[in-house]
Amino acid sequence: MANTSRGNFREVSDGVFVHKHAVLNVGEFSAGKGTVINSHARLIGTSVKMGRECWIDEYASIGGGSAFDPMASLEAGDWLHMGNYSQINIARGVRVGHEVGVGIGTRIFTHGSYLSEWEGFPVSFASVSIGTRVWLPNAQVNPGVSIGDDVVVAANSLVNSDLPNGCLAAGIPAKIIRDKVYPAVLDREKKMHLLNRLIKEIRETAGVDVYPSEDFDGLECGDTRFLFGNRVITGLVSEASEAVRNQLRRHGIRFRFEPWDGEYRQWT
Repeated sequence: MANTSRGNFREVSDGVFVHKHAVLNVGEFSAGKGTVINSHARLIGTSVKMGRECWIDEYASIGGGSAFDPMASLEAGDWLHMGNYSQINIARGVRVGHEVGVGIGTRIFTHGSYLSEWEGFPVSFASVSIGTRVWLPNAQVNPGVSIGDDVVVAANSLVNSDLPNGCLAAGIPAKIIRDKVYPAVLDREKKMHLLNRLIKEIRETAGVDVYPSEDFDGLECGDTRFLFGNRVITGLVSEASEAVRNQLRRHGIRFRFEPWDGEYRQWT
């Protein structure tokens, strides 16, 4: 949870926490267990639905102009992350898959107008669709855009046209820099290099001893195994294993598992 006192949060539903200084004014709201809405975040509009373990950071905003129109909505999967001062305008509907990072200062618009369309000025109202495993660090997405799965958009980019699965895009306007590059398949040498780097970082930052798994497909912490290929955790829950799980999350390696009666169980 946030660094502020736990007492500053209220539980609005099972495992969903909202800071006392956040604004939640949504006609139809739902979020999955582990979701946290931090101080000064604003969720305003007709409908907002999010999956599990979403993180809405300080001063992030869901809503914007026309947020109470009948079609205004956000439907997001698990692990939506909205950084400080990011914004999702939901006027004409936004659909977001799992593991989407809306970085600091990123803006997603479904509503763009100010001057008279009758006099030829540009006006745009259209929904936005963003796939699963997409990273938007300090970028802007314009109305009507569709972004596929496994996409990375470089910082300071303007996305005003569709982006296909697996690409790296950058620029104003954003262009495909590399096509079909994500996800990448790592060879044994690259896996070992990554595992060694993770081991070093976890030991230094969390003070926990971890080792490569027997088949080099993940890490072991005592009797607990974190298998990266199929994203499975087996074994007992401990303070050390939770520290490892948290550090792996910071590297984008997330598991649909939670502590349950001393062991890890898959989300239900």
